[in-house]
Amino acid sequence: MLKDRLVCTGKRGLSLALALIVCSALPAYALEKIDAGVIMDSVKEHKKIVPPQTNVKIEVTQEQKTAPQQAAGIKFKVNGFHITGQTVYSEDKLQDLVKDSIGQELNLDELQITAARIAQYFNDRGYMVANAYIPAQKIKNGIVEITVVPGQYGSIDLRNHSKLSSSAANRFLSQIKIGDYVKQDVLDRTLLLISDIGGISINATLAPGKTTGTSDLIVEINDTNLLTSEFSMDNYGNRYTGEDRGNISLNFNNLSGAGDMANLSGNKSSDGMNNFNFSYLMQAGNRGARVGVGYSQLHYSLGREFEDLNASGTAKSSTIYGEYPLIRSRNRNLYARIGFEHSKLKDRIDYFNNAFTSKHTNSLIFGLSGDSQDKFHGGGINTFALTIATGRLGIDGGRDVYGNSAKTFDKEGLNTAGTYTKGNFSFNRLQYINDRLNFYLGFSGQLASKNLDSSEKIYLGGANGVRAYPQGEASGDQGYLITGELRWNLPTPSYQLAVFVDNGRVTINKSPIPGAGDNNRTLTGAGVGLLISPRKDYDIRVDYAWRLGSARATSDTDKSGRLWLKGTRYF
Repeated sequence: MLKDRLVCTGKRGLSLALALIVCSALPAYALEKIDAGVIMDSVKEHKKIVPPQTNVKIEVTQEQKTAPQQAAGIKFKVNGFHITGQTVYSEDKLQDLVKDSIGQELNLDELQITAARIAQYFNDRGYMVANAYIPAQKIKNGIVEITVVPGQYGSIDLRNHSKLSSSAANRFLSQIKIGDYVKQDVLDRTLLLISDIGGISINATLAPGKTTGTSDLIVEINDTNLLTSEFSMDNYGNRYTGEDRGNISLNFNNLSGAGDMANLSGNKSSDGMNNFNFSYLMQAGNRGARVGVGYSQLHYSLGREFEDLNASGTAKSSTIYGEYPLIRSRNRNLYARIGFEHSKLKDRIDYFNNAFTSKHTNSLIFGLSGDSQDKFHGGGINTFALTIATGRLGIDGGRDVYGNSAKTFDKEGLNTAGTYTKGNFSFNRLQYINDRLNFYLGFSGQLASKNLDSSEKIYLGGANGVRAYPQGEASGDQGYLITGELRWNLPTPSYQLAVFVDNGRVTINKSPIPGAGDNNRTLTGAGVGLLISPRKDYDIRVDYAWRLGSARATSDTDKSGRLWLKGTRYF
């Protein structure tokens, strides 16, 4: 019988995880632990690396002040300048910009060019509508007056044609006060924070104000898609719960008219995995802070070689979090996040006298994430994330196939229960090379303070890792993953060819059990990919990868090459 063969070692205290992977009843490659934590990793979201949108348009229709043209041809010697109209910078600083004109004979057109240096100085430092001109005056002793108009808000006019309440929009706009200088960074931050609300579009105009030196801000908001969704199919799943999966995500934008959003998403595999997620995010205050809650529930049952064991499990997770944009601009963004997560995981094998383990984790999570754009060697986009999680794993109960306590087995073995801390980091760059070619580099990793539960480990294999290996391959408490991908836009529109190399290494256990064997695994692979996106509403990704090096797969059949497919439709 399978039961007799599976426990043929006769070792007391055999764990539930090990009960799944020993003896000749199972194939030689089934050497990886398979439980709720492993399956949780297979359904983690791996979204495209794209910065937040920055396509808010600001149209400037500011009138310009100039000197009287009829006197433009008369020249006189300039002995100095008197700069008026502003208190932003010291006059000495501005005098340095025009000192090379002192002692020269200039006409009014040339003086206006000199004054334009001051205007440009203000413009370069974010004073969007600043101007400097030569006013009508009587020149005495060769001293010329230059009037600077930094530009101030004369009025703020909200034209709201969306389901976002005007009170919600005005809360953001309250960061701008009538009489404030028109500064690029403040205006951009305010408008971009509004544009981050789903289901709306925003445009702004700076028009000449009724009072000299002022600009009127006109903000127009319109509805776009109050419901956005995507549906995809892929073969990114775990072998024992079904590689083929259907995935759906629904965003309900601006539900209450206060800038909130609800998300429903889920995954279903071809053989035994169902996953459901819900999240709700709402605005908090007028500076871009948001608070959210989330809930996820996963159920799996193992198939294939493990089907006779009637092995199954669940993972449930609840989160509450807050996030704040420390920097929100067109070229740089930085976000801070803090959250609390409670998870419950349960695994069982009914075939073995209802052997099971039940555990929970409580963790406090701190994070920073951001993005930037630059012009280095033609330009590029960077994204990064850093997360520190400190928590506690509790084993609520359980027994192995012999009826021994799961708590005792953990304490005498890897000792994963108790307080832990781990850090995760990632950095990605998409580098422009030329109009047909760009290069993507991704680097991520994890550090840990102690031996971790499977739900907290890093995994190398899969479509979002080392693509030459199966999903769930090579887990560890610590490790890194690096990907380099050269992408070429083919002559056929909307087709992109990729050539890539993936490499990763993990330390399986932070504190290994003596005599347990090699505590490290390194995986390397290379391959080619094709991205097809003929329209904005769908895309297809195909990757084929093969192993480099001698490391063999232990969680699935060992293949020289693997094919990954994903098609996504956006609505």
